[in-house]
Amino acid sequence: MKLIPYSSLLVSTCLSASIALAQNDAEEILVVANRIEQSSNSVMAATTVIDKDSIRRSFAQNLAELLAVVPGMQFSQSGGQGAQTSLFLRGTESDHTLVMIDGVQMSTSTGLAARLEFIPLDQIERIEIVRGPRSSVYGSEAIGGVLNIITQPQVEEDFSGTLNFLLGTESSSDRNLGLQGKVGNTTLSLSASHRETDGIDFRESGSPDDDGYENDSVAFSLTHQFDDRLSFSSSYSNFDANSDYDDGLVETNSEQLSATLSAVVSENWDMSLVAEKFEEDNVDAGSFGTTISNSENRKISLQNVYSIDQSNIFSFGIDHQEQALHYSTFGALQSNTSRDNDGVYGVFIHESEPLDFTLSLRNDDNERFGSHSTGSIALGRDFSDTLRAWVSYGTAFKAPNLIDLYVDFPSFFFFANPDLKPETSESLELSVQGQAWGAQWQVNVFRNDIEDLISTDASFTSLANIQKARIDGVEATVSTRIAQWQMNAALTVMDHENLSTGANLLRRPEQTLSLNVSREFGSLDLAVNFMTQNEHLDIDPLSFGASQVGGYGIISLIAGYQISEEFGLRLRIGNLTDKEYQIVDGFNTYGRTAQLSLNYRF
Repeated sequence: MKLIPYSSLLVSTCLSASIALAQNDAEEILVVANRIEQSSNSVMAATTVIDKDSIRRSFAQNLAELLAVVPGMQFSQSGGQGAQTSLFLRGTESDHTLVMIDGVQMSTSTGLAARLEFIPLDQIERIEIVRGPRSSVYGSEAIGGVLNIITQPQVEEDFSGTLNFLLGTESSSDRNLGLQGKVGNTTLSLSASHRETDGIDFRESGSPDDDGYENDSVAFSLTHQFDDRLSFSSSYSNFDANSDYDDGLVETNSEQLSATLSAVVSENWDMSLVAEKFEEDNVDAGSFGTTISNSENRKISLQNVYSIDQSNIFSFGIDHQEQALHYSTFGALQSNTSRDNDGVYGVFIHESEPLDFTLSLRNDDNERFGSHSTGSIALGRDFSDTLRAWVSYGTAFKAPNLIDLYVDFPSFFFFANPDLKPETSESLELSVQGQAWGAQWQVNVFRNDIEDLISTDASFTSLANIQKARIDGVEATVSTRIAQWQMNAALTVMDHENLSTGANLLRRPEQTLSLNVSREFGSLDLAVNFMTQNEHLDIDPLSFGASQVGGYGIISLIAGYQISEEFGLRLRIGNLTDKEYQIVDGFNTYGRTAQLSLNYRF
């Protein structure tokens, strides 16, 4: 197997088209698990890869809707398009998943999780997901797993482009332009999009008005191959979004920039130097005043991949990260602080009969909390050509954010705690996957124990590491074809508990199920999607007491027609039965919706 540095995925081979979002059947190329290029079937972790064609065929309206069919992934959205969206991967907290765009860490130091609601699907080329702890490779945040969103297309023609238009209910409209091409040894891509909608009224109570949303985004990439041994790649993306809500407006601008120099040092040794930056500006103009924040992550890393022989590969590297936060509220500066983190890691992969194993170790030296080490080990075996199993154990951690450490809110009698420790976890997983009677299936069983969870202290005036949680779960997926109909199902069952209170974890249903049935009829393709989840615990937005949000099930219909080689139409009817339901207590969701798009390729 050829192994390349993580950043070099940007010029690797694109996977084949697949309608199945829940699980990949083909032996695809995956990098996000160990920062080494591997086939998805050889990675001893629960993974999912979603390609460009799958995104197009899904006709999902946002990233949360697209990823909700992936086992172990649950979302809460406080309203309609542009509303705050939280990802709970395998029941962990919303800031326990490392989210990246083109390998650049999105998470900010403000305490907010990555703003998934602002990422336009039109600009996504591919998504890689690994479920389970990955701090031993990436460091802080990867307790639940890693999500990497890739915007750089695989350029195969001298010049090509796409132009997309969408109209929908709530006066929704999208416009997207994509260009890509080759000039000698240089490949270029550019994508720009605009989305706007009048939206729906986010809140069940309060001002009865629609809360609109507008987003302008752009993405650019460049790759140049100097010779057989040296290449350079760079990517840039920017999202500028405005979200209304009942008593204010949130304006967010985020940008990511990365540059990678990759070299083939010898026949067995590859090296890459990566510099990256993610910056987010946020203005929240609410009824209690205006809050302004600027959060910035800068990182430089050196990675080496050494192939010892056909069965043994060693990857190792170092990275230096700087985080900075400028935070003000009511016109007064509350914080202007920063911290550094130095990390060193190593990954050893052995693939040979009768047993495969992967070992990874990492140490982070943080300016604030000192040294922290994590590790993971996985053992696997192929019992036949159609049956494979593995078991893994891993530790992970999440560093406290800069707001929790340093920002006081004296007007609300709430104060930071500079003595907070990292949240830590231990995870154990058993997985079996196979093929039988024309179907591909996989079952993952996992337990995750999380300690030193940060929560409000007994006086309700500060934060402390006072809670523990246990999450037990089972993920099951199956994919098959019956009479030319492609059928995919994903089931997640979890038993989660806050061990400090005895209650379930908030906004995490214990059962979710997704079903997808699709078929092609020449130039016409049809799909039916069904998504259901049971009730879950929440907080009443008026009394602030515990509440129960009911379960629901929704059906969506999707049809696509390829008019010619250049032109295509897609129609989507969401929430076909006009089901009234909530995901977050007190916040509305969409009823029946319709979207029609026209796509032009040139």
